[in-house]
Amino acid sequence: MIKVTVLYRWREGARFDHDYYHGAHMRIARQALGPLGLARLESDRALYPGQPRPGQVVALTSAYFPTLEQAQAAARQSAPVLMADIPNYTDIEPESYLAQVAAHALP
Repeated sequence: MIKVTVLYRWREGARFDHDYYHGAHMRIARQALGPLGLARLESDRALYPGQPRPGQVVALTSAYFPTLEQAQAAARQSAPVLMADIPNYTDIEPESYLAQVAAHALP
Protein backbone atom coordinates (compact mmCIF):
# COMPACT_ATOMS: atom_id res chain seq x y z
CA MET A 1 0.00 0.00 0.00
CA ILE A 2 1.27 3.48 -0.91
CA LYS A 3 0.28 6.57 1.04
CA VAL A 4 0.40 10.04 -0.47
CA THR A 5 0.48 12.66 2.27
CA VAL A 6 -0.15 16.36 1.74
CA LEU A 7 0.40 18.61 4.73
CA TYR A 8 0.14 22.28 5.63
CA ARG A 9 2.54 23.97 8.08
CA TRP A 10 1.36 27.08 9.86
CA ARG A 11 3.05 30.44 9.32
CA GLU A 12 2.30 33.82 10.86
CA GLY A 13 -0.60 35.54 9.12
CA ALA A 14 -1.72 32.39 7.31
CA ARG A 15 -5.32 31.53 6.50
CA PHE A 16 -6.80 28.02 6.67
CA ASP A 17 -10.51 27.19 6.39
CA HIS A 18 -10.85 23.75 7.98
CA ASP A 19 -14.56 23.46 7.22
CA TYR A 20 -13.99 23.96 3.50
CA TYR A 21 -10.92 21.69 3.47
CA HIS A 22 -12.55 18.75 5.26
CA GLY A 23 -15.84 19.16 3.39
CA ALA A 24 -15.70 20.60 -0.12
CA HIS A 25 -12.02 19.93 -0.88
CA MET A 26 -12.23 16.31 0.25
CA ARG A 27 -15.28 15.81 -2.03
CA ILE A 28 -13.22 17.19 -4.92
CA ALA A 29 -10.30 14.91 -3.98
CA ARG A 30 -12.56 11.81 -3.84
CA GLN A 31 -14.04 12.65 -7.24
CA ALA A 32 -10.61 13.26 -8.79
CA LEU A 33 -8.76 10.33 -7.20
CA GLY A 34 -11.51 7.71 -6.99
CA PRO A 35 -11.34 6.61 -10.63
CA LEU A 36 -7.52 6.54 -10.41
CA GLY A 37 -7.27 3.73 -7.84
CA LEU A 38 -7.89 5.54 -4.54
CA ALA A 39 -8.35 2.91 -1.82
CA ARG A 40 -8.85 5.22 1.18
CA LEU A 41 -8.84 8.96 1.93
CA GLU A 42 -8.32 10.61 5.33
CA SER A 43 -8.07 14.25 6.38
CA ASP A 44 -6.71 15.40 9.73
CA ARG A 45 -7.05 18.64 11.66
CA ALA A 46 -4.16 19.01 14.08
CA LEU A 47 -5.21 19.97 17.60
CA TYR A 48 -3.11 22.34 19.67
CA PRO A 49 -3.87 24.25 22.83
CA GLY A 50 -4.27 27.83 21.60
CA GLN A 51 -3.10 29.04 18.21
CA PRO A 52 -0.59 26.94 16.25
CA ARG A 53 3.02 28.11 16.17
CA PRO A 54 4.93 28.63 12.92
CA GLY A 55 6.03 25.31 11.45
CA GLN A 56 3.38 23.23 13.17
CA VAL A 57 1.23 21.09 10.89
CA VAL A 58 -2.37 22.36 10.98
CA ALA A 59 -3.92 19.89 8.51
CA LEU A 60 -2.99 16.92 6.39
CA THR A 61 -4.50 14.45 3.99
CA SER A 62 -3.53 10.84 3.42
CA ALA A 63 -4.59 9.14 0.19
CA TYR A 64 -3.91 5.42 -0.12
CA PHE A 65 -3.29 3.51 -3.36
CA PRO A 66 -2.53 -0.17 -4.04
CA THR A 67 0.70 0.51 -5.99
CA LEU A 68 3.36 3.17 -6.39
CA GLU A 69 2.52 3.45 -10.08
CA GLN A 70 -1.14 4.18 -9.32
CA ALA A 71 -0.21 6.76 -6.67
CA GLN A 72 2.20 8.55 -9.01
CA ALA A 73 -0.26 8.55 -11.91
CA ALA A 74 -3.08 9.76 -9.66
CA ALA A 75 -0.91 12.58 -8.31
CA ARG A 76 0.03 13.71 -11.82
CA GLN A 77 -3.48 13.49 -13.27
CA SER A 78 -5.33 15.09 -10.36
CA ALA A 79 -2.84 17.85 -9.57
CA PRO A 80 -4.42 20.54 -11.81
CA VAL A 81 -7.87 20.13 -10.22
CA LEU A 82 -6.65 19.82 -6.63
CA MET A 83 -4.11 22.65 -6.88
CA ALA A 84 -6.69 24.97 -8.43
CA ASP A 85 -8.89 24.54 -5.33
CA ILE A 86 -6.19 25.43 -2.76
CA PRO A 87 -6.88 29.21 -2.76
CA ASN A 88 -10.45 28.42 -1.65
CA TYR A 89 -9.22 27.27 1.78
CA THR A 90 -5.65 28.44 2.40
CA ASP A 91 -2.69 30.55 1.40
CA ILE A 92 -0.23 28.00 2.85
CA GLU A 93 2.00 26.16 0.37
CA PRO A 94 1.32 22.40 0.67
CA GLU A 95 4.09 19.86 1.16
CA SER A 96 3.71 16.30 -0.09
CA TYR A 97 5.46 12.95 0.04
CA LEU A 98 4.88 9.31 -0.82
CA ALA A 99 5.50 6.41 1.57
CA GLN A 100 5.19 2.66 1.55
CA VAL A 101 2.85 1.57 4.34
CA ALA A 102 3.43 -1.60 6.34
CA ALA A 103 0.53 -2.93 8.41
CA HIS A 104 1.30 -4.40 11.85
CA ALA A 105 -1.31 -6.67 13.38
CA LEU A 106 -2.29 -6.23 17.00
CA PRO A 107 -1.71 -9.22 19.27
